[in-house]
Amino acid sequence: MSGVLEFFIPNHIADLEDAKKIGADCYHVEGVCEFDVPERQQLDDLTRLFDALHHEKSPTALFTKQDLFFPLYSYVRAIREKSGQSTVVTRVARHKICHEVGERLKKLLQVAVAFLKKQRPGSAQNGALEVCLRSTLKMYAFLACNVLLSVAPPDDDESPSGLSQQQSHRKRSRRDIDGSFGDDGSGVDMDGRELVLTALVELCSPDVMQLWPECHLEDSTLNLVLKMCLHMVTLKQNIGGDAQSVGGALALLFARASNCILSKKSVANSTELVTPLVELSLKSESASVFLSKLVSDIEQSETSVGFGDELLRAIFETMSRAALYEAANDSAAAKNVACFFGEVAKQSVTVVVKMADLVIPALQSENYDIRKAVVTCIAEMVLQRYTGHARNANDDAVRNSYLKELLFRVMDVNAFVRNHVLHTWERLVESRAVPKRYHLAVMAALVGRLEDRNYLVRDAAMTVISSVLRKNWFGNVLNSALVKSKLEEALRDGIVCFGDTSAMEKEIENTRAQFQPAMEVLGDPLDVNEEEAPRAVEVEGAYVSREEDAVMSDKQTVVINRIVFYQNTLCFVELIKQALQYACVLLDSKTERDVIESIKLIVVCSEYRVQGGERAFLKVLVMVFEGEIKIQFAVRDAFAEVVFNAFNRVAASSGTRVAASAQKLISLLRCASEGEVSAVDRIFGLMKANPALARHLSAQFVEAMWSIAEGSIDADATDGDRRIAMRIYSLLSKYVWKDLRARKDSIVAFLCSDSHKDNVLLSYVFAALQSEALDPQFRPIPADEDVRRHPVLRHVVNHLCRRTEGMASWMILAEAGVNVIHTLCEVPVTVYNYILEYYGSCENLETQPNRKAQCLFLLGHTALKQLVAVEAAEKAQLKALEDPTKGVAEVSPKVRDQTDSMHKELGLGSHELRRHEIQELAQKRKQAIISPGSVWSRFADMIVATCRKKSSVYADKPFERVCAVLALCQYMIVNEGFCSEHLSLLFAIVADKRESWVTKVNVVIALGDLVCVHPNLLGPYLSVPTTGFFKLLVDEDVRVRAVTIQVCSHLVLGEMLRIRDHLYTIVKLVADPDETIANNAVTFVQNLAMKEKEKIGNLIPPLATQLSNAMPFDKFQLAMRTLLERVEGDKPTDSLIDRLCQRFESFSERSKKKLAVARNIAFCLSELNYTTERTIKRLTSESCYQQYRHWLRCADVYEYFKLIATKAKKQGRGGPERRDRAAVEEWEARMQMDSCAEADGEEKTSVAVAQEAPLAAWMLQREFQVVVLQLCRSTEKKRP
Repeated sequence: MSGVLEFFIPNHIADLEDAKKIGADCYHVEGVCEFDVPERQQLDDLTRLFDALHHEKSPTALFTKQDLFFPLYSYVRAIREKSGQSTVVTRVARHKICHEVGERLKKLLQVAVAFLKKQRPGSAQNGALEVCLRSTLKMYAFLACNVLLSVAPPDDDESPSGLSQQQSHRKRSRRDIDGSFGDDGSGVDMDGRELVLTALVELCSPDVMQLWPECHLEDSTLNLVLKMCLHMVTLKQNIGGDAQSVGGALALLFARASNCILSKKSVANSTELVTPLVELSLKSESASVFLSKLVSDIEQSETSVGFGDELLRAIFETMSRAALYEAANDSAAAKNVACFFGEVAKQSVTVVVKMADLVIPALQSENYDIRKAVVTCIAEMVLQRYTGHARNANDDAVRNSYLKELLFRVMDVNAFVRNHVLHTWERLVESRAVPKRYHLAVMAALVGRLEDRNYLVRDAAMTVISSVLRKNWFGNVLNSALVKSKLEEALRDGIVCFGDTSAMEKEIENTRAQFQPAMEVLGDPLDVNEEEAPRAVEVEGAYVSREEDAVMSDKQTVVINRIVFYQNTLCFVELIKQALQYACVLLDSKTERDVIESIKLIVVCSEYRVQGGERAFLKVLVMVFEGEIKIQFAVRDAFAEVVFNAFNRVAASSGTRVAASAQKLISLLRCASEGEVSAVDRIFGLMKANPALARHLSAQFVEAMWSIAEGSIDADATDGDRRIAMRIYSLLSKYVWKDLRARKDSIVAFLCSDSHKDNVLLSYVFAALQSEALDPQFRPIPADEDVRRHPVLRHVVNHLCRRTEGMASWMILAEAGVNVIHTLCEVPVTVYNYILEYYGSCENLETQPNRKAQCLFLLGHTALKQLVAVEAAEKAQLKALEDPTKGVAEVSPKVRDQTDSMHKELGLGSHELRRHEIQELAQKRKQAIISPGSVWSRFADMIVATCRKKSSVYADKPFERVCAVLALCQYMIVNEGFCSEHLSLLFAIVADKRESWVTKVNVVIALGDLVCVHPNLLGPYLSVPTTGFFKLLVDEDVRVRAVTIQVCSHLVLGEMLRIRDHLYTIVKLVADPDETIANNAVTFVQNLAMKEKEKIGNLIPPLATQLSNAMPFDKFQLAMRTLLERVEGDKPTDSLIDRLCQRFESFSERSKKKLAVARNIAFCLSELNYTTERTIKRLTSESCYQQYRHWLRCADVYEYFKLIATKAKKQGRGGPERRDRAAVEEWEARMQMDSCAEADGEEKTSVAVAQEAPLAAWMLQREFQVVVLQLCRSTEKKRP
């Protein structure tokens, strides 16, 4: 075998058949190998070939016997050559070849390694055997690589049908679109690819390469391997998902092949080797992921011993250059580059640290994805390399430079980068990787981002601030007053220690410098290397040298550190307070995520006792009434976090934690308003509906709250705290009514006890007793029950009938007592009669102001409650009637038999008759409340007489007047006839300027109810906007105006009050000096805009005229902009433009009112959308133009019309809209000419006419030119 020809892999497969190209002294195929095996016989043919190869004793039989290699070569040639053969190699055949070749190659490699181990140094070399082994190995590699380089035909092409072949070219098969599990298109499954790649990795190992001269593979072999690798890495089926083993083998194979090429010096430098791979990475995400795997494998494998570092540097140099240049304007390439840096940062942070000088400059890339990826690299380096105890001064200098760059990137021009950087800081904070010197700088940067225009950045900033607070950078209690007191104490100690204030201040400045970002002296802040790092260390060490120059005692050092700590804490607290203010502002944001993140930040501030945190948290509670369910749940979760979860993390007994939660809730509600307490009630309901949160409303929590209220837990609790606790218990009893059932005896005992109980506390006890009706087992108190013996009623009646000096608190108690009677009694009118008869029997009632006030208060409330009871009974009967089962049961068989056909025809005994009877009976009961003979009618004259007297008579007894007017209003609600008789009296009371604000507020609320109950009676009194009800909108008292606008808003939005002609009376309150009233007016305008969306165009023109001289221009903009935003669609906008233009009055330079109207109408026109040709044509039409033409001389009006022209031109930038743009430009030129007109009267008119003639001619000429130009362009397009 001395003349054995060695096999070399050709550049092209067909070259193996040409001895001239391959070389006469090399193995070649004699003759042309045509492939003609039918598709159905290919698998059998290959099985026969590989069985024959398996039965050969020689492992090199593939090389020595041509009848085994030539058939396989014909398969590979058919696979790789695109000569349009009629027969294709099927996917099954490819699969078979790859698996068999991989198995044979691995066995042959074992034989080769064993052969090389047997070769002793200095012994005779068996050259022929080595040639056979090398050739056979290369043959197997040749076969496997070419199969993996190919693309298998789809399933349709494997059938012999010609039609299917034609269809395959027209339509992509499903395999090409989706791909089967693990299929990369070559026809070889994942196991087969992994088998071949593993074998090729062993082929490139140093042990096997001893077979080759100089231990180097041929260039042709290495080129084929690299070509196959580059092809496979572009397919995601070889890289991601479940193909981790295939991707790892590919990376290792590429690394070893590259090492072989570099060791042979076949390329000038490693950059030429990795450039093709980098180019593929720019085009394919899978290639970029592979490149990151390659970096990881080079770092971990033995390749790094050879040319690994050179390869890594070449990869990072090329990728960094691509990030700065090639990927700058290519978003797809930039995403792939960012993917590479991101994956490398996660998998190989050690490599990133080594190549930091190449990675960091990529931060200057114009693409934001790349900048985000580099920020990730910096974060990973700081977290994994420069955090911990095992670091030196050089490491600190490098880390500080990275942190400074991250701090700078918080202000990046791109919002996504800013958002990513903020989340990166969150990771650093959570990992405690932020040194103390950066605490204040980072906090200041975060607070600054709360003003960002992008909501993602704002939300990320709030999240990081919350994380900073939870990491306790400056302690658990961040109360500025407490910190200031500590700082003053430390300053006093410092003066005692130093004696000299100047020396102490100098040391404080030196120490504070250690808590500020280090100022490293570097040539480039992005270029930190080992040579420049010592320079940075010298600067940092300057602070140490200063300390060494002026040595302080240990006591002085401790004092200075305390002072600096409290100063920094105070700065930190101020920053947190700013963040809290921003969070409170963002609660009103229209972005849902802003609101939710603000709630979370406020929760953390409240937990750490930041000044203003509790007030902000109360504002959060009211948001539970928002319409968005996510916001409601966020408020619920925030409440649970502050009140319950904050104490559940404390290592204490359950009883202690529950008591602490109760005390926390009481402290929160000390300064709460009625709306905020109602919000707590709503939150309890949401918590009860959630099983995970319902556990907080446990029996222990209710017991703790009751114990505080009755004084058994905290005997030193103030009366205010006991009231709040009892009120909370009354709210809890709605949702934990089982506790109320078990505690009823304790409540009765509390009412009978001698403990201190004020009226307000008792009112909350009565409010809790009302919840007894929620118990399914509840039975109402019967009508024949003795009031004086019932355990609950006797206390209620006693408190309603007793004398009192504190009328204000007694009225609260009386209202709760009446509600208890109404809720618990089966026939509450019997108890009402008992109480009112008692007051009627009192002597000298007129001479006792408080007793008379009590009687008047009870008269009105009991009459109103009786009306509610009658209506509730009516609804219950009608509901039972509507139920078919109950409806049938009510009619007995006897009545049904007595109903003859005549009765049925007349409707007697029918469903409608029974319904009518129920309604008629209820109406009679309502009229009987204040009819002659009733207890309420007996006192009606007293109520009217008291109300007719002047308010000055009751200056020393105001409660009598208030209760009398209130009773009058309630009587009017109950009885329509009584209302008709005394309605004028009610408006006379309201019109009296000397009347107290309490009386006016009560009347306003009553008028709102009367509008709903008796709309026909109130109609005439609500038609004039300057008298009666609307006069209260301009009342001198702020409280009256505030309640009036709330009532008006409710009535107008509920369509119970129609005041479209004088709607401006409410809208102009946007300019009210009181902030609360102005905010209520703004809310009304917003709700009106949403409700009257389709009719908003009819409201705007009259409002624009009416409000022009009634409010400042900035407030006018605020009110009208909200309405104008709701105008949508071409037709409504077109109509509104016409109506607004008609509102322009005749031009006058001296009339300020007309100028204000014109300016405001121009503003309204400028706020509309001019996105279509129709709206622009309407505004520029001659009829509209003549309306505002002369007003263009006014600078403000002209500026608004210029703004309209700018908006209109943005819509016609090219194409078919060029003509529209030209028309807008002509309109703009015309306006400019008219804005410069100076003549008045007839002279002005003549000048305008003289200008209009040439202008019209110029417009016609311009239009003609545009038409000719369009015709020419259309002709050019048709021309061949």
